[in-house]
Amino acid sequence: MTSRARMVAGCSRRASPASAAAVAVLVLWQLLAVAAPASAHAVLVSSDPQDGSRVTSAPTRVTFTFDEAVQLPTDGTAAVSDKGGAAGRGAAMLGPGGHEVIVPLRADLPDGAYTVSYRVVSADGHIVTGAIRFGVNADPTVAPDIAPATVDPLQVIAGVAQGAVYLGVSIAGGTVLALLVLWPRTRQGRTAATLRWSGWVLVACGTLVRLFIAGPAAAGSGWPGIVRLDGFATTLHEAGGVAGLVRVALLLALVPWMTRPRRGARGQRALAAALTVGVLVTIAVDGHAVGASDWWLAVPATVVHLAAMSMWIGGLCALVTLVLPTISGAAPDLTSMRRWSRVAFSSVAALIISGEYLAWRQIDPVESITATAYGVTLLVKLAVVAVALVLAVISHRRLIRRAAPDGSIERRRAKRLVGIEAAATIVVVIVTTLLVSLPPARTTYGPETTVTAPVGTASAVITIDPTHTGPQRISVRLESASGADVEPKAVSGTIGTDSVSGVSLTFTRHSSGGWTSAAIAPIAGTWTLQLTVDLGDAGTYATSARYQVWG
Repeated sequence: MTSRARMVAGCSRRASPASAAAVAVLVLWQLLAVAAPASAHAVLVSSDPQDGSRVTSAPTRVTFTFDEAVQLPTDGTAAVSDKGGAAGRGAAMLGPGGHEVIVPLRADLPDGAYTVSYRVVSADGHIVTGAIRFGVNADPTVAPDIAPATVDPLQVIAGVAQGAVYLGVSIAGGTVLALLVLWPRTRQGRTAATLRWSGWVLVACGTLVRLFIAGPAAAGSGWPGIVRLDGFATTLHEAGGVAGLVRVALLLALVPWMTRPRRGARGQRALAAALTVGVLVTIAVDGHAVGASDWWLAVPATVVHLAAMSMWIGGLCALVTLVLPTISGAAPDLTSMRRWSRVAFSSVAALIISGEYLAWRQIDPVESITATAYGVTLLVKLAVVAVALVLAVISHRRLIRRAAPDGSIERRRAKRLVGIEAAATIVVVIVTTLLVSLPPARTTYGPETTVTAPVGTASAVITIDPTHTGPQRISVRLESASGADVEPKAVSGTIGTDSVSGVSLTFTRHSSGGWTSAAIAPIAGTWTLQLTVDLGDAGTYATSARYQVWG
């Protein structure tokens, strides 16, 4: 064994079980370390007129303010309706900075209650819809329900396409890097070419699908919109569209090297590596990371995360399809396997460190990990990664520590163990695809909460749902000390914080009992609800309750 091989083997022995254990501990510690670059939906933080408010003069426009810059669908309109039906459509437009959406109203808007709906595109390409109600010299009707986001088939396809991009980068880019670093003699074969081109096709097809369906998905035009190329021009001017076009150009530039990867052309290999990194950068900026205040750190962390994932999965694919089939019973393959063990450990460590930061950006509070779809899906991904790591430890112990004295390893056992590990990592990519289509926990966590406040000899049972920044529904029900319902004549109130003055609420009585008002909490923190309850002959009482708003 050469000095280099002895050094590699020695390092591998020092890093093997202990290193694998360290990786497992790190995975469990970070919880969400392997979070894929996911994105957040835009959240409505305020509106003018305020949702549920009563105004004395007809407004000339409605302004929606979001927590991040948004885009308008292709048609650029917003529905305005009253109790008699449609009251016209206003041509929506973006305000300075893209955080505001302005909907002009008719100049002769008569007295009455109105609903104004909005449909915008978040920085990550997800569709956000909602509505507010206000009254002109009239009380608004009961505020509309805060409807959960509907499942758009085009959005599902977009998520699958993004998963294809991840898988393609891992198969093509990761395999090529693994072969260049570990097994350069195997990259010229037919199987290696099949892996390269399979990954290339997945990335190209996934990118093109996302480019062509982004516009119809934003406009809500469905399948016919794809044929009409709805919103395609708008997509090309957005960050995701520009990133997609650049990615297609980089993929085309990689075709010559994909076709004939020359063994000795260092400059060509360096160019191919640079183009591959460029593809990773386009994937990183096609999401919420580029729109964040810490984009300068979020984008590089995402690139490192993607590169580490690709190296791990690509190396496993190369092992299963190119390296292990060539192993014979007497071949000294132990050194290369130990070298791969070190590379895999480094990739997983980079995956964890970068994922730690990415997860920290998306999870707040910690409780959201079990209370949101994003958090639960992330736990599933974590479990699959843990299984893959356990399999990696078993593979190392059985293949390297139980190798023959001449350094040979058993091919059948190696293929079985490494194949299972590779399958587990593919499942990670599949789960990641689902994560891409879900808003992060920090943007959705806000569980329904119930608080009580004294109202004379009775109690006000107050329910706030959700308790996240943005639109909320506040319901009030009065009950006596014996638990019987108490019916007040009127309920009014305000919500506010130390930094936000009290915002008036308009409560409407339900036919089934209880009083309900729509509200908007623009910032996170502890909010105070001030209630004034008119009990008729029993008097009028003022009370208050505090609750937590997440954001």
